[in-house]
Amino acid sequence: MLTMCLTTLAAVDPLEHVLDKPILTAHGVWLISNNLLGLFISAGLMLLIFPYITRAYRRGEHVPTGTRNFFEAMLVYVREEIARPVLGEYTDQYLPFLWTLFFFILFNNLLGLLPLDVLTGWFLEPLGFHPYGGTATANIYVTAALAIIAFVYWQVNGIRANGLGPYLKHFLAGAPLYLAPLMIPLEIVGSIIKPFALAIRLFANMFAGHMVLAVLLSFTAMAFAAGAVLGWSISIVVVIGSVLMMFLELFVAFLQTYIFVFLTAMFIGQLVVHEHHHKEGEGGRHDESHDLVGGGDLTDLAEIPDAPRQAGTHMAG
Repeated sequence: MLTMCLTTLAAVDPLEHVLDKPILTAHGVWLISNNLLGLFISAGLMLLIFPYITRAYRRGEHVPTGTRNFFEAMLVYVREEIARPVLGEYTDQYLPFLWTLFFFILFNNLLGLLPLDVLTGWFLEPLGFHPYGGTATANIYVTAALAIIAFVYWQVNGIRANGLGPYLKHFLAGAPLYLAPLMIPLEIVGSIIKPFALAIRLFANMFAGHMVLAVLLSFTAMAFAAGAVLGWSISIVVVIGSVLMMFLELFVAFLQTYIFVFLTAMFIGQLVVHEHHHKEGEGGRHDESHDLVGGGDLTDLAEIPDAPRQAGTHMAG
């Protein structure tokens, strides 16, 4: 079985396992592609798994076991190790989005590690369909869409949390107003670079890993073309290297999911939490100075170095 899969994978162009391909077309238009089907499968898995594992909590079973324990550990990790360090008291407000983003990306990454193009080709190709396989997150359009969604999310919530005025003021980055012609373009470019970096990082790592694996497998076909002895010798090395590469790909699938969600949480924290606290700090300092100067009583004056003189003047008046 393994030999058959490796031979089938190695017999074609390595790009066949990476690039998006149509599964269903009509008049030359792609109705369903590999990546689109992968996105639907990932979303479907989330809609099946998480309502199922939360049903036990509604029945009062609060001690997780089995599958619930596995997913709860991941949910708690995202909350405590990714979201809370950068969002603090606002963690629960933005956690549903981060959870959804984390598992959606992770499921797409993991689906790409399965040889589904080989398995589905046996019954899809006789029906006239292209076999399903590949990784949706190895498509720059998919990662760009995810990055744009995250970008819109933290920008909209930044406006909601701080108001339009403070949101626009943050483009000055605390600099004086006369530096606005310099700071505002720099801040706008920095805001655009953030989703761009998210999209490129996820795409490049997933694409490169699958490409390396496909190239390794292609050595088998070339070796067998030169002779059976060389073919089997090379195949042994390729199989060992492919297994090690698959472990690395598995690690990268989790790592890139973590990085994407962590950076998203950090960008939310920078725009929402930091600006909100900055606004509260300014308001607190203003209220404090107002209380001491105009609205305080004699006990407030005791905290001022010139309190006796000011108190005497106040009493004399």
